Amino acid sequence: MSSQFLVGLGLVLSLALASLAYWINTRATTRLLDASADTAAFYMQNLLQPHVQTLGRGEPLRPVDLVALHNLTNAFRDQGHFLAIKIWSRDGKLIFSPEEHVVEAHPDNEIFEALEGNVLGRFPDLGDSAHDAERALGVKLYEIYAPLRDLETGSILAVGEFYQNADVIRAALVNSATRTWMFVAPLALTVFTMLFLIVRRGSLTIERQNAELRRQFSEREQLLMRNSELHRSIAEASQKAAGIDELSKRRIGSELHDGACQLLSYLVLEIDRLERVIRSPNGADASKAGKIVDEIGKVARDTMTEIRAISRGLVSPHLGAAKDLNVLLETIASDHERRTGAEVALELAPDPPDFPETTRLTLGRIVQEALTNAAKHAPGSSAKIETYQSVGSLVIRVSDSGSDAPAEAMQPSEGGDGGLGLPGMTFRAQSLGGTLEFRKLAPRGAQVICRVPIEAEAD
Repeated sequence: MSSQFLVGLGLVLSLALASLAYWINTRATTRLLDASADTAAFYMQNLLQPHVQTLGRGEPLRPVDLVALHNLTNAFRDQGHFLAIKIWSRDGKLIFSPEEHVVEAHPDNEIFEALEGNVLGRFPDLGDSAHDAERALGVKLYEIYAPLRDLETGSILAVGEFYQNADVIRAALVNSATRTWMFVAPLALTVFTMLFLIVRRGSLTIERQNAELRRQFSEREQLLMRNSELHRSIAEASQKAAGIDELSKRRIGSELHDGACQLLSYLVLEIDRLERVIRSPNGADASKAGKIVDEIGKVARDTMTEIRAISRGLVSPHLGAAKDLNVLLETIASDHERRTGAEVALELAPDPPDFPETTRLTLGRIVQEALTNAAKHAPGSSAKIETYQSVGSLVIRVSDSGSDAPAEAMQPSEGGDGGLGLPGMTFRAQSLGGTLEFRKLAPRGAQVICRVPIEAEAD
């Protein structure tokens, strides 16, 4: 906008101020010419009027007056100021001219205006035949008409025509024009600069506002894209949650069916066998009944142990009682060692982040699942749990030493066999705003790396 204003206002203001300067200069020129004409007329009237007084008595100019007029004309011509003097009678006839053989002719209409008492000045057309003598002078002239009056009555006796050297007038006009432009040019520059600065400031404000609007629009677009991604993530998370819930139910059902239910079925069979022994017509065989009772007790205890093991994976009140993440991981490691007999090493960073309980339990479930996968796919291997902080995130790394099983057996569960595996751990990590990564180690073993942001989750 400021560039357009610079061009538009520059053109309009230049034309306007040029017109103003021309008008001022024209008025000043007119005033200057009028003042010059009045001054010259007053000066010449005082010099010429004493020599035309005989015209008031109806007599022609006296020889002495003609000589005096010629002397004045020559003196002025020598000075280079008034180069020619003529005197016209009231009836428009030439009664004095310094040039000889001048044909008497009626002058222009200016003489009749001078007879009315007006002083007139103009730049004559020297190409006119009436100005042959003046044209022969070879300079630019300024022509002045002034009435010559009777010194006693004040009546107009004749009209004096004076040809002034225009170089003097031209110098005055150039000086006037110079002063005019010296006044107008700084004024124009000041006005233009002030207006341009005002418009420039407004233009910069508009540009800043446009840039801010574009920035806000870009941020809004990014937010909309993020919202769309979040909607997709929520939909995917819901689907994954439903799938994981179904896998959890299948795994629980499988463990109950293959473990506790089998033991309960065997327990029912032993109870039936004991009943037959007790109600036998031959009488109860105490030794045999005692063995059955012992077997029933053993199966009942095994069933209770199996159900407790399954329940421990579902509800862990002792895990929720952990005061911080390090205590929770130590408890999980101890439970895994007791359940599987595998050694679990700990390398935990001191002063863990103060995560909420739900976050701590979610991280604990990830570690539990990683240890379970290690025990399942690499039975007999040792495990290691490490924690450390990196770039605003908490990193939990669970590694196992591997086993002599084939490589295919080392793959983490993807849920096809009833286990939760990587999908469950990945979903839990994403629910905390983090990521989960699975790596194979050389020459054997595997590693699960979970990263969660500290700022987003810590209290």
